[in-house]
Parts: sequence; C-alpha cells; structure tokens
Amino acid sequence: MTAYKQVAIGELFYARSGKPRYIRDYVDAHPGSHPVYSASLVRPFGYIDSFDYAGPHLTWVMNGYGGRIQEVDGTFSATRDRGVLVPREGTEVPDLTYLRFALEPQFVAAAVGRRVDGRLNEYTKIYPGTVEALIIPLPVTESGNFDFGRMRTIGDRLRRIERAQKAVRETAEPLIRATFSINVDDPSATLSLGDRRYFQLSIGERVLRKEHVIEGIPVYSANALSPFGCIKESNLSEFSRPSLLWGIDGIFDWNMISANEVFATTDHCGRLQVISDDLDPLYVYCYLKSTRERYGFDRVFRASLRNIKADVEIVVPLDEHGKPSLRRQRQLADEFRSRQRARAGVLAALDDILKARMAVEM
Repeated sequence: MTAYKQVAIGELFYARSGKPRYIRDYVDAHPGSHPVYSASLVRPFGYIDSFDYAGPHLTWVMNGYGGRIQEVDGTFSATRDRGVLVPREGTEVPDLTYLRFALEPQFVAAAVGRRVDGRLNEYTKIYPGTVEALIIPLPVTESGNFDFGRMRTIGDRLRRIERAQKAVRETAEPLIRATFSINVDDPSATLSLGDRRYFQLSIGERVLRKEHVIEGIPVYSANALSPFGCIKESNLSEFSRPSLLWGIDGIFDWNMISANEVFATTDHCGRLQVISDDLDPLYVYCYLKSTRERYGFDRVFRASLRNIKADVEIVVPLDEHGKPSLRRQRQLADEFRSRQRARAGVLAALDDILKARMAVEM
C-alpha cells in the first residue's frame, strides 16, 4: 500500500497573483509574441512584447471558474484573474501533470462565490493565501522521501490519456460540423416557403419574464431547439398539424414539434406549418435542416418572416404524374434521419470518452 505525506502547497510553491496592468489597452499598446493568460483556459488573453514567467508552471484561474488549473510552458505573463505557482528555491517539484490532477479538485472546492448547476453563470474565486494553505497528500517511498518516480509515472499515463482525448476531440469536431444533404433526383419541383398553397408561416408574440411560471406551456424563442421557459397559456392556436420552428435572430436552426403538442413562441421565433397533404412535414423539416447553412442567416441578416418567405426553398420529388411523391419524400426523410442517428451515436460514444474523469490515485 502506498504511503503518503501531507504537505502544504506553500511549502512547495509561492502562489503569485498576475498583474492588474495587463488589460486590453496595455496589450494593444505592447504587441508581441509572449502570451498573457487570464480567466479563460481556452486561449490567451493576448500577446505582448515582454514576459514575467518562464515555464513550465502550474497556473490557476483566480476569478471566474475559480480553481481550474492549467499547465503553461514557455514565456508568459498573467492578468489579475490568473495565479501562478512558482517553485520555491531549492525545492524539487513533483510532476506537474500529476500535481494538476491532484490539486484541481481541492482548488475548486476551496473557491468561494456563486455556483450554479452546470456551471452556467458560475463566478468563483480563490486567491494566493488560500492556495498556499491548502494541504495535499503526496506519495512517499519506504524511507519517507517523496516518491517522484511514482508521480512521474502517473503523470506520463495522464498525459497519454490527454493526448488520446485530444485526438478524439479532433475526430469529433468535423463530424459535429458536417451537414448531410438530401439529393433529390428528377423529376422534382422547387417550392418557395412563401407559397401559401403549401405553407403557413407566422411569428410569435412578445413574452415577458414576469409571465414565466415553474410549470406550464413551453415557450420557444431565438433558440428554437429548446424552450427558454413556461407560461400559463399558449399564444398560438391550431395544433392538429406538426409545427416547424426556427430562430429569427439567433443561431439559425430548425426544430419540429409533433402534432397536438401545445407550445408557445415569442417574437424571436418563427413557426411553419405544412398545410398541403401533398407534402410530408417530416421531409420538409429534414430538407430545411439539411440546407440551413446555405442562406447565411445570423444576428445581422435575420431569418425574418420576409426573408424566409423570399429566400428559402425546398426541392420536392415528383411521381410519374408530376405530383409530389409522398413515398419518395418519406424515403428520403428516413435516409436523412438514419444518417443523423448514426452520427449522434458516434458523437455520444466520443463524448463519453471526452467526459471521462481522470483522477490521481490517492
């Protein structure tokens, strides 16, 4: 059984705060090649012409997602939202990857501030004094000295796992971005969403936050994929047919709500209903989903009712009599959804790998 020795972080490192002078104006006035790290673990705050530290060092987020730790190599600086662990003179430092995984749970637990489920709107902080006082158990040899070899071996294993996860992430990203097309063979017809023989389009009404209730009718807004709250009564009518929803001034995407399902929409959400029995609503949804990036709708070029009617079209397969073929529409929709399900299954498996928690043996 491995033996451990309790040691304070302050016995191994000086916990230093980054400098408050590194703000956007400073970075803009001193461009260079040395990164400045702040609260984000995704990318540096900017690059300047000088540096305060030469890594490798462990750094931690002081303000924001307080306690998250990142290894930084090379020359760099830190803002007041990032702390740096600097080894004490004459101290042999254990493997940094081992320490990162061993320390982060304690750092996060010691951070104080606002915590929210799912980390939404979380704002926590942990400062140098708190960090230096934290106690960590480190493995020791039979003679009672720190077992640097064991920590390095575990660190190597953790690095291999992280490299594998990076490769998985690089595999998943193009799959996430990929779009599946629906290729319609001739004979076919192109229909505009503004064609009132086939489609009925509308937008919702303004819904205030004070109208929200804990349980009630789901209401959709700029994000058409999930409700942003509930209200007591729907501001819509006619639910006997499926509804296709899109966000007007957010990320442009389509959602399909089944027939007889009651919901509501705000004035940031559009609604389309297929009113012709010649068209299969699921096919229309799949086709619109597959072509949504074609139009360039965003917060500036809004997917307004006018623009949707004027610009968005679907291609419909025809039968030998020149009529829309429901059989072929359903076949194409099934093929599209099958590809989507296959992709979702692969992404779910990859996501399980990415979310795997790596822990240091204690």
